[in-house]
Amino acid sequence: MKARALLTVAVAAVLGAAVWALSPWIVGQQEPWDAGGPYYLFALVVAGFASGLLAPRPVWGHYVGAVVGQLGYEVLFLRVGPLFVLGVAFLLGFSVVFLVAAALTGFLRVRLSSRPLRG
Repeated sequence: MKARALLTVAVAAVLGAAVWALSPWIVGQQEPWDAGGPYYLFALVVAGFASGLLAPRPVWGHYVGAVVGQLGYEVLFLRVGPLFVLGVAFLLGFSVVFLVAAALTGFLRVRLSSRPLRG
């Protein structure tokens, strides 16, 4: 894997795990999708935004990293129960929110940084 792709996956993984790690302190739930409000979706958008800003490319790296980070946190720090497979399916779907936010932010970052300054 190239260095840029590895960086993108790593950044996205850390930010994806952070969504889960911060959930107990912000909303009082160990699993962010158990929160009564929009925390999980909002947190995924914010984390995706940050990921796209820090490491805009490759786009696929954001999705892979988000899934690896969230799933890794869940496996390492939470009890895995009989609904684990269903949770993985939800996680795969919700990670698209992270991907879209990261892709849009990364696109804008690259587009705006490559634009020549007019004076």
